[in-house]
Amino acid sequence: MAFFFLNVFTFIMFFQPVFIFPVLAPYRPYRYSAIIALISFLLAGKKSDIPLLSVPNVRYFLLFATMQVISSSAIWLHGGIDTFKNIWLNLIIIYVIIVMSCTDEKKIKSIILMVVAAIFYLSYKSVSDVIINYHPGLRPQGFGWYENPNDLVLILTCAIPLALCLGESSNSTIIKYFFIAIASFFAFNILLSASRNGLLGLMSVGCLSILFMKKISRFIRLSILILLIFSVVTFGVATVLTRSDLMPGHLSGDDSSENRILQWKACLRMVKAHPFLGVGPGESAYEMRSYGGIRGLVPHNTLIQAFAETGIPGGIFFVMFTIFPLWEAWKFFKLNRDNMTIQSVIIYKYLIITLAGFWVCAFFSNRIYFKILYVMIALITAVRKNILKQQGLIADE
Repeated sequence: MAFFFLNVFTFIMFFQPVFIFPVLAPYRPYRYSAIIALISFLLAGKKSDIPLLSVPNVRYFLLFATMQVISSSAIWLHGGIDTFKNIWLNLIIIYVIIVMSCTDEKKIKSIILMVVAAIFYLSYKSVSDVIINYHPGLRPQGFGWYENPNDLVLILTCAIPLALCLGESSNSTIIKYFFIAIASFFAFNILLSASRNGLLGLMSVGCLSILFMKKISRFIRLSILILLIFSVVTFGVATVLTRSDLMPGHLSGDDSSENRILQWKACLRMVKAHPFLGVGPGESAYEMRSYGGIRGLVPHNTLIQAFAETGIPGGIFFVMFTIFPLWEAWKFFKLNRDNMTIQSVIIYKYLIITLAGFWVCAFFSNRIYFKILYVMIALITAVRKNILKQQGLIADE
């Protein structure tokens, strides 16, 4: 029953029922589903027998969260309390419960299914709104946390390999192609978005997923790859060029892309001026003018933002928590090339592709607190922990 409530919490987290059914707002479904998931986990949840703090990734996560709170406290004491209560308490609940509860591949797939199911409605509404209200220059919109087009394409980029994961790990041909169809629908939504960031993310997760598919015939994989590339360089690019905020006929050179370089340089100066604690979480946009940037404009680079706002120690913990798993996966797959059709390895593969896709998009946007990042890392930690336990290597982790 405890894991059931975790599934409900995960679905509500991404489905965002309050934005779909405003009448539910007074009942605060997100908050109370989180509380129920936490209480049921503490009282009756089946937990991993591996100590939580024995996993390095968990320690890096907690260290980064701690540095964020300390950095906030350095600005004003109550700021640290607010940062923990409003941001990190939620993320810790999400991360820890998933890591400790997902003790087998079936549970990990269950969480993935909740994410894909919730995002499918988001994508359906986004695409249908464009089709119904179409006029030149109209861009798909999300809602809630994904109202901004860049947020929408980022979550869709992450959802594509998750849908493909459910497809490839299934023994049913019908289910396999059902989830491939869902992933294709997400990709179509990104093509409509007129987002350069979205096209980069789509190409990255699409090509990586097709390259590493093992249970789909070579002919079908090649056909999908050709269709993907053709769609991006024709329809996708053409859609981007319809944007009124870009220079006519150009994909770059506009204020948005040019100002990002200015903001990145300003953030590097912040790191130099505040190497230990940074300027404080969320403060970089307001400090820009003092460091040669544009006040009020966010850095548009998640990695640089982490270092500028949390300092070098916090930035390093963030890298070890969110980027180092990519290096770990690279080493793992080099040693396990003959095991790529094992259920746990299939799941691990697609979660890593999801993380890579996140970073392709997040390198040009600010998404330190994007919840899908913490769900992904928690699932990666859980499945890697399970694989190493099966191989008898957990002591080497």
